[in-house]
Amino acid sequence: MTVPLPAPRCRRRGLLQLFAGGGAGLLLSACAPSPLIASDADRSPVPAPTLNTPRRDAARASASLAALADGCAKVADAGASFVDWCTAVAEQHRNHQVVLSQANPLGGVQTDHTPLEPIEPTPIPVPTTQAEAMTLLAAEETALAVSLSPSITDADQSASNALLWISLRLAAQVSAAAFGAASVDALGPFPVPGDAVPAETEVGDRMTALQVLLGHQRALVFGLQALLGRLAADDPQVDVVGNRLGEAMRERDETAAQVTASRGTPVGAEPNYTLPGDITDPAQHTRVWAGLEFAVLAGWTRLAAASAADRETAADWAFRQAVRVRGLGEPLPFWPGWV
Repeated sequence: MTVPLPAPRCRRRGLLQLFAGGGAGLLLSACAPSPLIASDADRSPVPAPTLNTPRRDAARASASLAALADGCAKVADAGASFVDWCTAVAEQHRNHQVVLSQANPLGGVQTDHTPLEPIEPTPIPVPTTQAEAMTLLAAEETALAVSLSPSITDADQSASNALLWISLRLAAQVSAAAFGAASVDALGPFPVPGDAVPAETEVGDRMTALQVLLGHQRALVFGLQALLGRLAADDPQVDVVGNRLGEAMRERDETAAQVTASRGTPVGAEPNYTLPGDITDPAQHTRVWAGLEFAVLAGWTRLAAASAADRETAADWAFRQAVRVRGLGEPLPFWPGWV
């Protein structure tokens, strides 16, 4: 332990005066007060943290959509799958509202979730039929996605903060596409909580993000080749997998070309990749494929967060990947793009 020395003016003479006088008053007269200690009167009040306008607006929109989805789930002709979707989307928006309203939206699971200020939803009239409800929900989710775009394009924010807005918009885009489907049967899997929540994340620079994306794309090509090799020649999935393999190889090559154009050396292919499931089990084929597609989605959102110049293009690719994952029957988490 370091023992603090007396203040500069507390010298031998002062100490002799203390011992001679035997009083605390002499100590105060002999020793100057520490300049590090300030009275309460000298302290400026620390302003309480508040939400900035983008977070407040996004939190209010999330609260409003949660209330709307709750109401739409109760329309008279609502089918079971529509009710499930509305219930999941309402929960997703409430989750988003909590994160946006807390002091640190990038605080992870352990942060204090107390809202900085109360957020009241803007009332949206609930339609009377399921078809009308789907149309309205699609329109409101689309409007939310559009409103989030200015926050995404801010080039001065941190990568983690950019990823927060990218994920929020992606979730809204996915819901808009689902509710905008021709029928309830085309809704696809509804969002699920997932394991990841927004937190401070080290995504690296643009080159690092490109190499990570390229690695995921190489793993996807490897997995599709392994899957194709296990399908019977007359299996109807042969053409589907083969077509996607061709696309995946072109996308891989395009990313490798970007690395080379940026004076980097593309990461090479590994002899083997760990797949998200057992490729020898036919029952797991679709899950393995979807898991590889989801990893590519995360690669695109990472690039979007790392590079403001690539942000919109990479975010568009992330949405394409979201469509592919859902098309394979796998749900997306509440915060797509966070892993």
